[in-house]
Amino acid sequence: MSLPRTQPAAGRVRRLPQRWRKAVLTLHVTVAAGWVGVESAQLLLGLVGLTTDDPAVVRATRVVMEILGIELITGIAWMTLLTGLLLGAATQWGLLRHYWIAAKLVITVALMLDGHFLLQHWLREQADPGRASDALGLQLVISMSIALVLLVAATALSVFKPWGRTRRGRRSPAKRVPVRSADGPSPKAEV
Repeated sequence: MSLPRTQPAAGRVRRLPQRWRKAVLTLHVTVAAGWVGVESAQLLLGLVGLTTDDPAVVRATRVVMEILGIELITGIAWMTLLTGLLLGAATQWGLLRHYWIAAKLVITVALMLDGHFLLQHWLREQADPGRASDALGLQLVISMSIALVLLVAATALSVFKPWGRTRRGRRSPAKRVPVRSADGPSPKAEV
């Protein structure tokens, strides 16, 4: 039997049903973990390329780093951003109601801009045998190390949820719409 739901007040955002929220959250966690994995792989490849004397291995690491950094990370980063925005906008957490969510948004956008404007250029340059250099390889390793630290920090923010609500979150606290049953509203059943 389906219970009738109350309609949200005017101007309020409609929340995702629990099944959809869990599906989007699963996708978000999966692509974010994939981003950490790709950054880790690139960092390892960069370190191997800097420490080996075998020119074939150096060339192979540079080509694989370019493929991962340009082809794979772009899609992963966009999926992470879009699913995060959807979760923020369509759940009780909100986009800018909590400092930890705002910090994750800033980290994600900063990493995407860095990847688009710096890393992709460096990766293409590094994969070109005529333009590659150890100095550029070191830049990539440092940049990927910083990106990995930021991604782990974003993960930690999701787990610990520090700092409380923003001024916007304190001004308009998230209110849930109760689900009505035949006996009246249920305090545990919320949308």
